[in-house]
Amino acid sequence: MSRPQHHEAVRLRLIPAALGIGAVAVLGGCSAGQVTETDTQVAAVNGASGDAQDVAVRNAHLSFPTAGASYPAGSSAPLELVIANEGPDDQLVRVTSPYAQSADLGGETALPQGTALHGTGESAGAGPTDGAQPGEPQTGEPQTPAPASPNGQREVQITLTGFTQEIGPGVVIPVTFEFANAGPVTMQVPIGEDDAPRPEHNSPVGGAGH
Repeated sequence: MSRPQHHEAVRLRLIPAALGIGAVAVLGGCSAGQVTETDTQVAAVNGASGDAQDVAVRNAHLSFPTAGASYPAGSSAPLELVIANEGPDDQLVRVTSPYAQSADLGGETALPQGTALHGTGESAGAGPTDGAQPGEPQTGEPQTPAPASPNGQREVQITLTGFTQEIGPGVVIPVTFEFANAGPVTMQVPIGEDDAPRPEHNSPVGGAGH
């Protein structure tokens, strides 16, 4: 075999080897940089958002349980959220979830154009509902409007009652908000984060200081 033929034979043998090394390097790089499903699993603490035409529901979440970290089956939970209306006058008339036997509405439910309702996480029934017309779907009987809150916000109380199963952190449940004119919007609603203050690191416990 001549020298040029020998060099060509060696080159042809090296090509598959180089391709194999490159493939291993590429696969290794992909594996090292891959975001796995486990890496993206985080606690569901960001509220759900959705729109029914010109009505926007933002940051909807269940208040964190006052006892433990879950809502047991049969219990109730208030919702925290903001509902804003940029369209014609409207009204929140119904809230439902297949994971709750019912939902109670209290406080303000009317949504005049350019206004917002704030769900504070208080249980429904703390104040009267306002203004649904006879024949409209609703929870509870129509009553006079609730007074404005001390900070001037128009507040609504929404409570899901009678959970059909335990609802814990990381679990989201479908909740449908129905408006008289804008219609329904369904969102996957999580439990919110725990806002309770925690003792600072290395702080004395039980007030025993030195």
